[in-house]
Amino acid sequence: MAGAIGAVATAEAADLGGYKGSIKDGVPALVSQSAARFYVRADGSYAEYDTPAVVQDQRFDFLDRSIEGHWSVGGGVGYYFNKHIRADVTFEHRFETDVKGTAPGASIGLDGNAPGKLGLESQLVLINAYYDFDTRSQFTPYVGAGLGWIKHDLAAGSFSTDTHRVDVAKGEGNDFAAALMAGVAINLTGRGAAAGSGEGSGDAARNFYLDIGYRFLYLGEVASGPATVTTIGAGTPPVTISPDPIVSEIHAHEFRVGLRYDFR
Repeated sequence: MAGAIGAVATAEAADLGGYKGSIKDGVPALVSQSAARFYVRADGSYAEYDTPAVVQDQRFDFLDRSIEGHWSVGGGVGYYFNKHIRADVTFEHRFETDVKGTAPGASIGLDGNAPGKLGLESQLVLINAYYDFDTRSQFTPYVGAGLGWIKHDLAAGSFSTDTHRVDVAKGEGNDFAAALMAGVAINLTGRGAAAGSGEGSGDAARNFYLDIGYRFLYLGEVASGPATVTTIGAGTPPVTISPDPIVSEIHAHEFRVGLRYDFR
């Protein structure tokens, strides 16, 4: 009787897909459907900025400061440590946007305030860690944080009044960057096994996830080249008035959309 029960149990296990083999093979071998471990991602973002600080000669604060909203694109490679914890390294190109402000004329010897702008373009690298909440559904909320490096390129620009023009040379700089983020990953093929959980679906299409979220970015600062002032129509050479206006306190609020592909 005991032998018959054992044979039936073994046959049922084989039918359920948990094991492979037959009674005549002896002890059945466990089939391991591998979980996702590595993934790649591609992302697009739109950023709005808090009011930055723009200071000339470390003394004169620009007026009416702002950074225009703009887009960025990027990608990365990641790894699942388990069904809750994952990490990735990402790179992104942040397209050029305008840093606007008004140079305070009275403080730097002009006859009035001088509005103008500079172009800001950046490259960002981050190492990110995430916690995925296991809802056992098509939607997986997450939170995360990242640390990394940003390279800013500040294009040349000018600020002018009716009688004077302040020309600012281009500059570049590297600084520390940090991120906080939250969002949701959506399984594009419906409900399936959690990534990294060891419960593979066996369906390659289930490896695609749509990632939608918010990210706060701290992006450091960057200094321009020297600022010079020219008297319009006077025919006199420009005079250097400052070694470098500095754009600092660069903080972005981003809406992000991305696609993630898990390798199983």
